[in-house]
Amino acid sequence: METALPRAGKRLVLGIFALFFVSLMLGFLPSLVPASEEKYPARPVNVIIAYSPGGMLDLQAKLVGDKLGEILGQPFIRVHKAGAGGTLGASLAARAEPDGYTLFVGTSSGLVLSPIVKKLEYKLEDFIPLGIYARGSVFFAVKADAPWKSLREFVEDAKRRSGDMKVSSFGKLTTAEFVIEEFSKQAGIKLKHVPFKGCSEAITALLGGHVDGCFCTTSTGQMEAGTIKILANADYERANVLPEVKTFKELGFDVSLPIWYSLCAPRKTPRGIVEKLSKAMQEIFNRYPEELREGLRRLEVSAAFHDSSDSAKKLAEDYIATLRIANELGVSAR
Repeated sequence: METALPRAGKRLVLGIFALFFVSLMLGFLPSLVPASEEKYPARPVNVIIAYSPGGMLDLQAKLVGDKLGEILGQPFIRVHKAGAGGTLGASLAARAEPDGYTLFVGTSSGLVLSPIVKKLEYKLEDFIPLGIYARGSVFFAVKADAPWKSLREFVEDAKRRSGDMKVSSFGKLTTAEFVIEEFSKQAGIKLKHVPFKGCSEAITALLGGHVDGCFCTTSTGQMEAGTIKILANADYERANVLPEVKTFKELGFDVSLPIWYSLCAPRKTPRGIVEKLSKAMQEIFNRYPEELREGLRRLEVSAAFHDSSDSAKKLAEDYIATLRIANELGVSAR
């Protein structure tokens, strides 16, 4: 169910496509490559992570960074800059010297959603995606002993109970909340959103019977333990981590907001360095496909490599979908 973007929003989206196009096409213009780029990397590369050590993003960065280090001959050092809901690290990375020695582990939540709903010092166009390496999903789960055997049964009950049903998520103004709102609109139902600080708390609320359903990204452990059942996946395709779970679209509701994970560089990083890093990203997936697939699966995301150009396209498409929902909810800061 599409709605037209405001004229200003259309101009903004066209601007994003244009900036990405210019950034990527510059690589095809003839130019001399400075000697500093030819020997890159000549020292360790810092990778900014916008969250505390030990989390899923940190472990993803270690897995990918260690492989890049093997190929490029220099260590990729994880630098944690937690704060401001993940936007502090992104702001620092956007303003970093564009010399290839400061990179950023970006997600569609931090690169796309946050700059739409908040006034920040950075925007999506301030980064060049070197390559998406994984995709995550927002799953809709209920307790294993819940009366609903399918998404349709849940929707039918929600219509009968007219706004009384509650669902938890990992926070306000997150991808999960946008999925909840889009699903509610598509299904013609009203759900009371109960946001928490993370998926652990949101699922605990579900298991404790405080909510009827939960929209979260990390659920495979509980599903394998038999405590929950997952009714739908908010992505364009089924997730490798839970291939048996159907997408919302397969079940009749056009709700697709995947969570992309990409290594990024500041926008003015020289063409030669961007190309070398992008080729290295491709190489690690060629050289270690099973190790990356299994390692990322354990972190509850699906290995899914896209080159720099395709990554830019997917993030821009995500921006369009997210901006539309933000405008409908009246929460856009653009």
